[in-house]
Amino acid sequence: MKKGSLFSNVKLISDENIPVKVTSLLKKEGFDIRRAPLKISDKQLAKQAKEESRIILTLDKDFLNKSKFYPEDFEGIIFIDIQPPIIEEVFSSLIKLFNKISSQDCKGKLLIASKFGYRFKN
Repeated sequence: MKKGSLFSNVKLISDENIPVKVTSLLKKEGFDIRRAPLKISDKQLAKQAKEESRIILTLDKDFLNKSKFYPEDFEGIIFIDIQPPIIEEVFSSLIKLFNKISSQDCKGKLLIASKFGYRFKN
């Protein structure tokens, strides 16, 4: 990550459905990112994200359900809407997102990232 990036102090957790290579690339860029253990439930992932104050990165549509995962309870949820999840497209979309918004912009919000940009989900 470039020095002075808006996300230089952000902590992320990637759901098991995020390609391992994307997590590795983000780590190489300097992101503080952890990969969720395999077979962890959504509820366990959410609990871990809360306990560690991490933004969730996921391809899991369950996290779009605000009655199950209320965004205000988290540092943020980033749903990646790129199918199939081609590594280069996912990584590029996340880097663009992380260079445009601050961690405070994410806090308590649900963002949807795509290869065309990002949007906040109300």
